[in-house]
Amino acid sequence: MRITRQALYFLLAIAALSVAACNRGTDVEAAREKRQPTVTPAEQEFLMKAADANLSKIDVARLAMHKSQNSDVKDFANMIQSDDASALEDLTDLMNEKGVSLPNTLSPEMKTEIETMTALSGAELDREFANMMVAQHEKEIGMYHDQLEIAQTPDVRKYAEDLLPRLEMHLEKAQRLQSKLFGESRK
Repeated sequence: MRITRQALYFLLAIAALSVAACNRGTDVEAAREKRQPTVTPAEQEFLMKAADANLSKIDVARLAMHKSQNSDVKDFANMIQSDDASALEDLTDLMNEKGVSLPNTLSPEMKTEIETMTALSGAELDREFANMMVAQHEKEIGMYHDQLEIAQTPDVRKYAEDLLPRLEMHLEKAQRLQSKLFGESRK
């Protein structure tokens, strides 16, 4: 059942991205893209960065789920993949509603993180995954707090307010995983 559930979350994330990518070719979507975003430039940048972060965390979590031999790492990666796929779906809806296009590719920083993870294995992969998740969530939490201070669009503010507790919970779990993995390496 676990494999089926993981596969379902992965397929849902891919399907959401595929639908978004396929729709870009239609006249309706082309007209929508020409429409001016209905958010401030700062909010538009926030939405793009949030999408980039979600996409990269889904990729890194999927990689950790497949390459790690540690059940704690696999469980945490499964939670990240599931929660971030759900958050990405909500974010995609918000971005479409506000006339903001999803990023076509990951940022160079995120691509580098994924390439780093791909080259690792074993305990080294597990520790790098935990380190990445702690750093990424700390960065995201700061970005979401900053957005709450300047958000002018109620829907953008609500998205940030709603997601912030989940990011904070993920950070706490990532820190516990990190402590456990680094504690194990010292034994």
